[in-house]
Amino acid sequence: MLNLLHLTISFKLSSENSSAVLESHHSALAFQLTTREDSCNIFKELDREDYRAIRHSVIDMVLATEMTRHFEHLSKFVNCINKPGTRDGDDNSSMQSGQSTPDAASLTTPENRALIRRMLIKCSDVANPTQAVDLCVAWANRISQEYFNQTDEEKRRGLPVVMPVFDRSSCSIPKSQISFIDYFIMDMFDAWDAFSDTPELMEHLHTNYKYWKEQEDKERKKKLVEGDKP
Repeated sequence: MLNLLHLTISFKLSSENSSAVLESHHSALAFQLTTREDSCNIFKELDREDYRAIRHSVIDMVLATEMTRHFEHLSKFVNCINKPGTRDGDDNSSMQSGQSTPDAASLTTPENRALIRRMLIKCSDVANPTQAVDLCVAWANRISQEYFNQTDEEKRRGLPVVMPVFDRSSCSIPKSQISFIDYFIMDMFDAWDAFSDTPELMEHLHTNYKYWKEQEDKERKKKLVEGDKP
């Protein structure tokens, strides 16, 4: 989301640098800092080959958090990691119950290990719906405020509004969270749970989804009482 704002207000970028702007910047700056400050250089004891391998992996993981390729990464993970195995007690590998048992050979290839790393950081990046409800709500409010500020800034500068739904005067945070969970989160964490068995996270996710549904219903009823259309 913020990538589009930075693209709009920045100088003209070359085509090869016009995607994953923030993620590319964060990766580049992180490694620059390790070379500028010896006290920050956690890689200084590595030989050149190991350093290049780790640098490649870190950059690959950070770039995977760019949401425009979310479904591509998720599809590859499901098809290459979850589907080759079967779920305990379930020969049809349904994503709805049980835990998958991936073929051990599928976990040894560099390509599949990269898929697992990408999915791990993607789940970590947007994990607030899988936290306890108080943390989930706090982070949802913080993220919404960030997007409200972005929309305000776009309007102030006369720029196209990237996320019109995040207009602070009309946005429903419960509705936005429900949409986010439905569109991005539920399937991804179902897939990760099938791979790594994370019952506590899944319990929080379903509890939080129920919470946001209840809050949405309260908003709807409040509008009805006030005479607005639902």
